[in-house]
Amino acid sequence: MDTIHDKDTRDFILELMKSTGNEDLQYIYRGEFTQNLSQHILSLAEKNIDKDRISGKIKKRVFHIMVESIQNISRHQDESNKPEETAIFAIQKKKEWYYVTTGNIIENTKTAALCEKLDKINNLDQEELDQFYREVLSNGQLSSKGGAGLGLIEMARKSGNKLTYDLTKLNDEISYFYLHSNINTTTLQEEKETLPDTSVYSIKYMTMLHKFIADNNIQLIYSTIFDQDGLLSLISIMKSRMNDTLNYRKKLISLMVEMLQNIIHHGNVEIGDINGSKGIFYISEQGQYNELTTINYIKNKSIDILKQKIDYINNLSDSEREDFYNERLFDFRINTNKEAGLGFIEMRIKSKNPLEYSFSKLNEEYSLFKYTIRIQN
Repeated sequence: MDTIHDKDTRDFILELMKSTGNEDLQYIYRGEFTQNLSQHILSLAEKNIDKDRISGKIKKRVFHIMVESIQNISRHQDESNKPEETAIFAIQKKKEWYYVTTGNIIENTKTAALCEKLDKINNLDQEELDQFYREVLSNGQLSSKGGAGLGLIEMARKSGNKLTYDLTKLNDEISYFYLHSNINTTTLQEEKETLPDTSVYSIKYMTMLHKFIADNNIQLIYSTIFDQDGLLSLISIMKSRMNDTLNYRKKLISLMVEMLQNIIHHGNVEIGDINGSKGIFYISEQGQYNELTTINYIKNKSIDILKQKIDYINNLSDSEREDFYNERLFDFRINTNKEAGLGFIEMRIKSKNPLEYSFSKLNEEYSLFKYTIRIQN
């Protein structure tokens, strides 16, 4: 199942977790796209693509579409600090399909020409696209913000599919422009059926998710089967976008590593088509706090013990918590990785805030475990 039915729920991302399977990738970034940061974003996506057993030719096509998508954002991004106006990049994977979605603001005076250009591109077959590309290239029509639609033509040529788009008017001056492309990694075939609006891979869903992300000031969402390589790439992205003090950066990255390691070591499941440490990580800014959240699977029989452990840690005084941590750290009679809860104690001490958590039951054997750490920025 890959559908969402309630777009207004606070558990929008929780529903995303429920709707994606073992092979699925969901990576979404919202914010400023500097050259350095764009490279880290592409590196993370490329590492996920490299895991696929697809031909080098198709792999290059997928990567080319991602590069062109991010370059398009860089050309048109604005310096607005309003969450609903910041640019967004998303790459999703479902079995043999990749979906790339971007969003950025555009002046209302330019929307008609852009839509006309996209409609023309979508009405051309592959041979006509090749000819149109050569014509535009030879004309040398360049604007102050890049080529005269060359990138759009190339995305259509490389994907072999139509470019889906959507416009949301923000005010009398600007609109938000969404561009959605998809590519089949086995045959380069065109997607025969239009994705329903409720599918998490549709452009309609992405517009709803973007509103949720902007409303909650979420900066980044990453959902996949977690491993150490993905963790390191994700940390590189976070380091690239942080302008805080060194001590704060160290604390945030340390907490982030602990949370992701928790997914890798304790979120390994075999449920349906999922086999591995499937999870979601996202980070948001809430006033003077950053909130780091993870979601992963947990067996129902483990919930009561985990609840007791977190509640106990939360309710200790600062001095009691330090003593409890040292006691567990030097108690070599127990398995410190799985039973002592050292990670949770350390996260509670570093964040100086209670660990917030919830469970969402999936079936008789598994639930989703969601917990959030708040740190003052």
